[in-house]
Amino acid sequence: MRSKRLKDLHKILHEGRATSQKDILEGLRSAGHRVTQATVSRDLRDIGATKVRLGGEVAYRLPDEIPRSTGGDFMARSLVRALAEFAIDIRAASSLVIVSTAPGHASAVARAIDMATAPEVAGTIAGDDTVFVATEGAEVARLLSERWLTAGATPEVAEPLAPEVADALPAAEGKASL
Repeated sequence: MRSKRLKDLHKILHEGRATSQKDILEGLRSAGHRVTQATVSRDLRDIGATKVRLGGEVAYRLPDEIPRSTGGDFMARSLVRALAEFAIDIRAASSLVIVSTAPGHASAVARAIDMATAPEVAGTIAGDDTVFVATEGAEVARLLSERWLTAGATPEVAEPLAPEVADALPAAEGKASL
């Protein structure tokens, strides 16, 4: 029953017209589900849906459907928030950035890093309390780890790398610099 409801919820969100939980509630009810607003709210949280403003309109979207702007403002804020809330230590190790988190939080931090689409990041691997972030080299890893260490303290964390480092990276159109 819940899996069918979540499948229908995904379908409603993919249509892109759900601007409120009331819209979602009505859509699920018309699909035959007996749900309350509290159930809709819980389901939205469980699947990671977010209410976003796109082109002047507001709608609920799944994480993978949220456009990544060149400024990366939304995703950059999510990364800053994840680092500030969960990162215990951030350090460079050769071409890797190692992010230590509280137990159980590494995958949330890795997801935030992946969604921020920083051109310096080649990829992430998360365990229970550690994230390995692959970069192009030791200098990039060092600079990235230094910038992320300040994520909870300053809003400048979203500034791009120094031009000489950024120029050495492959072009990454549409990616946020974080």
